[in-house]
Amino acid sequence: MTKRIRFMASSAEAAAKLNHPSPAKNHVPGWYKAATRFMGGTMKVTDYGTINKDIKLCIPFLDAMTSGYVVELPADLLVERTRDGASFYWHETPQIIEFRDKNMATTLPRPSGHDQDLYAWLMHWATILPSGYSALFVHPLNRFDLPFTTTNGIVDADGYSTGGQVPFFLRKDFAGIIPAGTPIIQIIPFKRHDWKSELLDYDDDVIKRNMYAVTRFIVGGYAKLFWNKKRYE
Repeated sequence: MTKRIRFMASSAEAAAKLNHPSPAKNHVPGWYKAATRFMGGTMKVTDYGTINKDIKLCIPFLDAMTSGYVVELPADLLVERTRDGASFYWHETPQIIEFRDKNMATTLPRPSGHDQDLYAWLMHWATILPSGYSALFVHPLNRFDLPFTTTNGIVDADGYSTGGQVPFFLRKDFAGIIPAGTPIIQIIPFKRHDWKSELLDYDDDVIKRNMYAVTRFIVGGYAKLFWNKKRYE
């Protein structure tokens, strides 16, 4: 059964000007599209006795990038560097970012290679989910190429739905323009359940059967047997 995620602008200005969050599958980066299924372009056996599989044969990697919905940077964001740190400039309203107090979250470890200062994306879209569902807000998955790192959070968006702010850190070696349309936040809806962990005894037969089920195919065993297509429209 298809569930609905609804997005509503947090202001009339945002509704008139900004692109609403859209399926993450529409934001696959150029570097992934240029990647290959096999290193060197042609399938062969390597010197290690394995197939020369490359990143495009990893279904879980792509699944992560294409799950849920993406919030875009609404306008070009110019980052300049001064003695006092980063400064930001953009032409249009509404506001894109806000500065956080320098004394905020001082015990939170900064991502390696990022400024100490904490900023926040201004989220101009409310996320509204069906009863029993929550939304995971994360840095766009596997997007290590972006010059910032967005922090992660979960919102029970079946009962609380606003725009709000999502904190991020800026890479300290970056100056220049972050283009409009750059993914800044990924939103992944999920159903809430209570969970309890359980430890199973090691079963060699189970492990071997599962391994053989996949490895009897030269490539694509997981996709053929176990993968379930996810649809986000």
